[in-house]
Amino acid sequence: MGGLRIAALGPLKAWRGEQQLAIGPAQQRAVLAALTLRCGQVASADELVRDVWGSEPPASAHVAVRNHISRLRTALESESAAPKALVSVAGGYALHLPDGALDVSRAERLYARAQSARSLGELEPAVRILTEAEALWEGTPLTGVPGPYAQRQRDRLMEYRLLLVEARLTLELQLGGHTRVVGELLTLADEHPLREGLRALQMLALYRCGRQADALAAYTSARRHLAAELGVDPGPELVRLHQRILEADPTLAPPRGVAAAAPAPGPAPGPDRPSWVPPAQSPPDIPDFTGRGEESRQVRDALAGAVRTDATAPVVCVIHGMGGVGKTALAVHSAHAVREHFPDGQLYVDLRGAGRECADPYEVQELFLRSLGVLPGNVPSGREERTALYRSRMADRRLLLLLDNAADTEQVSTLLPTTAGSAALITSRTALMCLPATSRTALEPFSEQEALALLERMAGSGRCRQEQQTASDLVWACGMLPLAVRVVGARLVARPRWTLATLAERLSDRSQRLGELEVGSLAVESVFHLGYSTLDDAEARAFRLLAIPEVPDLSPAAAAAVLQCDRREAEALLESLTHQGLLEPGEPGRYRYHDLLRLFARHRTLDTDPSTTRGAALSRVARFYLTGTSSAMRVERPYSRLPDAADPDGLPGAAAFTDALHAQEWVLHELPAMLNVAGQILHHPYRPVSAEDTRTLSCLLGLLMPFTDFCLPWGAIHQLSRTLLRAADDHGERLATVFTCITAAAACAQLGHHEEAAALAARAHETLDPADRVLAPRVVYTMGVVASARPDGLDTAIDHYRSAHALARENGEPGMAAQCSVSLARAQLALGRPHEAVEAARDSLAHCPPGDSPVGIALAQRVLGDALAELGRYEEAVTEYGTALAVCRAHGLHAQRAHTLLSLASVLAALGRPDQARTCAAEGGAALAQLGDPTGEERARAFINRLAGAAGPSGAQGQRTAAGSEQ
Repeated sequence: MGGLRIAALGPLKAWRGEQQLAIGPAQQRAVLAALTLRCGQVASADELVRDVWGSEPPASAHVAVRNHISRLRTALESESAAPKALVSVAGGYALHLPDGALDVSRAERLYARAQSARSLGELEPAVRILTEAEALWEGTPLTGVPGPYAQRQRDRLMEYRLLLVEARLTLELQLGGHTRVVGELLTLADEHPLREGLRALQMLALYRCGRQADALAAYTSARRHLAAELGVDPGPELVRLHQRILEADPTLAPPRGVAAAAPAPGPAPGPDRPSWVPPAQSPPDIPDFTGRGEESRQVRDALAGAVRTDATAPVVCVIHGMGGVGKTALAVHSAHAVREHFPDGQLYVDLRGAGRECADPYEVQELFLRSLGVLPGNVPSGREERTALYRSRMADRRLLLLLDNAADTEQVSTLLPTTAGSAALITSRTALMCLPATSRTALEPFSEQEALALLERMAGSGRCRQEQQTASDLVWACGMLPLAVRVVGARLVARPRWTLATLAERLSDRSQRLGELEVGSLAVESVFHLGYSTLDDAEARAFRLLAIPEVPDLSPAAAAAVLQCDRREAEALLESLTHQGLLEPGEPGRYRYHDLLRLFARHRTLDTDPSTTRGAALSRVARFYLTGTSSAMRVERPYSRLPDAADPDGLPGAAAFTDALHAQEWVLHELPAMLNVAGQILHHPYRPVSAEDTRTLSCLLGLLMPFTDFCLPWGAIHQLSRTLLRAADDHGERLATVFTCITAAAACAQLGHHEEAAALAARAHETLDPADRVLAPRVVYTMGVVASARPDGLDTAIDHYRSAHALARENGEPGMAAQCSVSLARAQLALGRPHEAVEAARDSLAHCPPGDSPVGIALAQRVLGDALAELGRYEEAVTEYGTALAVCRAHGLHAQRAHTLLSLASVLAALGRPDQARTCAAEGGAALAQLGDPTGEERARAFINRLAGAAGPSGAQGQRTAAGSEQ
């Protein structure tokens, strides 16, 4: 086996014989470079630490160096137990290589040989030796090796190569090879505009080719660059050469014995540009590209603007959106659609911005420069010099740059074209708002129509149309995410015997869905993981924990409760996750997960966070909803003592409401989230319900009862209450038992479960603490509600309502007393006692304090109108209904408003105003349909259908009864 060899004039490599060795990750290669380029000299551990990490190394740097040395010995030594190459010497390390084993040393020896040959007048051998030395460079020295030492050596070795090149070109000109080297000199001078030695050689070659004007123009270009970049004039040697060219100095002619060369054939290159092949690097267009009509037009129109005659700047288009949403597909499709506008080519790079290992923009510059005709060895190593050359190469060309998967503005800013005629099309998970852009296109998931169209194109339209509903189920399981739909289509193509139902069944298990959304190199979970891997610890924790509550969206206040931080910090985390495409912005001040991202986040929390952490997050958000609801009730019913009984301690950062309408809107918006979180806690398969959660949820559901204008989902509340009651029994929670019995009894009464409702109300009464003055009137009131739901229970209900009214008055709760009175009025009315109903309704309005319970006031006004109508006092009834409707409009009481409109329609029909009656009934029916009340909607429809047949007072009265009953 041969000896050890190392190459540093390009990517750092090592061989033993013909076998290339694995020399490890970047920092390990940095240690090897520092030892290699010391050429056998000892490097102390402190020196190696500074070489790799600079002046601020981490605390573990010395340990890391020792580990790297150990692994390098294993890689480099044929017998690591007795190292001969990488040895420890006097507290440091040295690397001993055989003669000629390092390419840098070979280059130095070749240069010394060339100098010796030149001193002997052997010019042609010297050129051959220098050419051999130049060939040792394989691009930028120490490519990808980090650390300050590597950067210093990189700069030195690039400068050394230019020294060799200048020496060879000088000899070429002495040999009369000006026509042979003039093109190379044009490129080199363009790439290194501040090197006066190269500029002098360029001017001399041009002059000897008979291009005196171009030689003088080269001097002008040099003077302009030196003034702009350094603020200096050309040196005396360049000035003298310029003067000699102006004077056509005969001593500048080619050497004797060399025939004067004719000018280079063909037209002279424009502004020092070598010939090159226009790049065409865009990935292939997508054959089954589907949808995105409006977005595609927006991007194409913006890119086409690059060729407008009045354009003064390049076009920059940004396409942004979450991972898997189809940004690259749209960008590639658009790039192909406008390629005729960019005859100088298309450049493409994946910037890998979604992961931790982002592409270095300066390495991308090198790739693009090589695509634009710059030789690998002629790319400057310095960043400023490389950027200057890059911009010079881009200038005045019509190029399209497709910068895919950008991380941030900083990564792309040095890659953008600088002159009109070119364009950059950038994709990113962030909107890159700090980047000046011509257009920004935000991509959302597909519409259902677009998702189904892609599925049909992939799996076959016949196959999908045979199972239309299943096809729809599939794309909904994919969350309309284009990548997920494409994976599903590919799986169906790969399994022609599968029905769509087969795959839909596999996707129905949410815990396994992400695993099913993978085929070949396409995997939804892998795309999501790229973004997740870039998060810091706080962001990653927030991303995981915020996905635990099964809620449609989150406010910063709710997020603060989940994360145990203040609202400002929670909002910053939400904004950061949204910026990185891991959350979606909803309504102002709301944030939500895409369905598949929520599944991914839950997988991460199951893998990362203990079950106690996950359970505590749910408990905190349930406590947040309790405090928010109690705050809402304090505003909606300021005289009620129920919030203090349910939530005596409150919670820092609880929602604050400006008025009753604001409070009601908050409860209405958060209601689905409250019930979902309650279901998660109560129905968890492995975690028992704690005593604290039992108290929280029983009080939360109990506080929802006064908000009945929202058409509460009584079936769901009934199921939750039954489970909650078992938990209250298990923990012996008396208060929770009473609250839950009240809630469950109300739900059963609404659902027609009269016996269960009566049993629950009786149990609440039996369990009630005799000293509890807050819940006592509510328990008795609930007994009245339960009794009134039975046809034979109205007299009993009246007794309960009167008792509850007295208890509420004694407890100093006029709002509760008013509620008892209006329920009493309804019971009296149902028994055919309109006079007593009028008296009770007016008592309710008289005792309801100002600003307390708008829903109670509206209901009392409506019941009063109903009672007056029963007495035939229709005009008075219309007045009361009008007052009720005004309260409903002012406070957003949509259900009360709809029922009041139906009552008003009945009275208007009785007054002989059928057109107005029909309008009111239609408006009320539409509102009830929107609220999900099919019974009320049908009652309105039946009233309208019968209205045309009503004739005379008796007919109108019949219509009033038909519309106004069952309320």
